Amino acid sequence: MSSVGPVPMPVVLILIFLLLAMAIARIWSRGEPGQVRPPAAGMVLDMLLVGLLCGRLSFVAAHFSLYREAPWSVLQIADGGYHLPVVVGAGFAWALWRLRRQRPLRAPVLAGALVGLLLWGGASQGLAYWQAKQMPLPTLQVVDLQGRAIDLQTFHGKPLVLNLWASWCGPCRREMPVLATAQQKHADIQFVFLNQGETLGEVETFLAAEHLSLGNVLLDEASAASTTLDVRAFPSTLFFDAQGRLQELHLGELTQAGLEHKLRRLR
Repeated sequence: MSSVGPVPMPVVLILIFLLLAMAIARIWSRGEPGQVRPPAAGMVLDMLLVGLLCGRLSFVAAHFSLYREAPWSVLQIADGGYHLPVVVGAGFAWALWRLRRQRPLRAPVLAGALVGLLLWGGASQGLAYWQAKQMPLPTLQVVDLQGRAIDLQTFHGKPLVLNLWASWCGPCRREMPVLATAQQKHADIQFVFLNQGETLGEVETFLAAEHLSLGNVLLDEASAASTTLDVRAFPSTLFFDAQGRLQELHLGELTQAGLEHKLRRLR
């Protein structure tokens, strides 16, 4: 499973274990009747928000040269651009500062957050393992722009970025130049642009109108790849290693910095 409706599974996992951590903190922190304390569950939520903000700022600073070329992309917070150690460290540091005068809340808040973090980490690793096993590069017949049949297994043997897209999809259109640049820059990684559900004429009209020069543009008029890979939203970009194992699945628009980060991890 790649998503719950339009919501990616990694986001679903974060929400599930955030709610669990908040519940633990709230139940544990119940005091005597009449006692007034800051809400422990709210502090857990604040830990996450502060951590995400710091992790995002850290990532943007580390990749500033890429964001400088497209400043608006800093706001594309769904591109996966976060430094996890910074997220965790900043969240717990903020909690320790916030709880310096709230001794009774220290154990509930910190323990709840730690339990949620550990369970989220385990579930994320489990999801990654499941996807690698259950969503390999499929054996699927598609056609190129010359009408020749091609099996996706042709691209087995080198790291592969498989982009599922459609010309009517606004985010697909916006991210295509980013992917086109990456394809020209990274000769050691294969890029495949697998159109879903459109005809040759529609695809050629789109490429001409956008003045895009792409390699490996393929057609999947039956949208069989979306069905096989259980992908329900476009654009969806799948990152396979040289053995055809899924390493990462990104739903939504990619920024240049976010894509570069994922490509480094794919090698």
